[in-house]
Amino acid sequence: MVARVVTVPDKMMSNWRIAMFSLVNLFLATQRTFAAADTKLNPSELLIYMTICVANIQKLMRERAIPDSFNATTVLPREWVVPISRNAIASATGLPRETVRRQVEKMIERGLLIEDIRGGVTPPPGIIEALGLAPMLEPLLCEFTKTAEQLLRFGVITASVD
Repeated sequence: MVARVVTVPDKMMSNWRIAMFSLVNLFLATQRTFAAADTKLNPSELLIYMTICVANIQKLMRERAIPDSFNATTVLPREWVVPISRNAIASATGLPRETVRRQVEKMIERGLLIEDIRGGVTPPPGIIEALGLAPMLEPLLCEFTKTAEQLLRFGVITASVD
């Protein structure tokens, strides 16, 4: 038996404003949390950085069972890291290519990103520890939990047992 969270389309539309408020508020809380960290990322840099981080671990996230050694903040072996090109970042974010190029270059200069020998960019190995990002997880998960509780309360999402 597996519990899954699913959306309820009719409740989504009848509670559109509440659902959008909840999701946008979660996004803004994420921005505030990253801005308060040593990253000092502006909103467009954060969008680019988050896109790169998600792209970089997509191979790992497709695994049915993620090895325990990769669950926390241990540096991933490079074969598990998928670099992303500036063009792909621009496509994924909707930002102009030139903006992405300039922002990525600034983040490389600040040590937040590196050029990958396979092409594209990735965060440098050990960046979570180097920037002290691990403590960001709890406030972000707390905000996510509040968002999920609000969406559950209004029936926009529900738990389904398969």
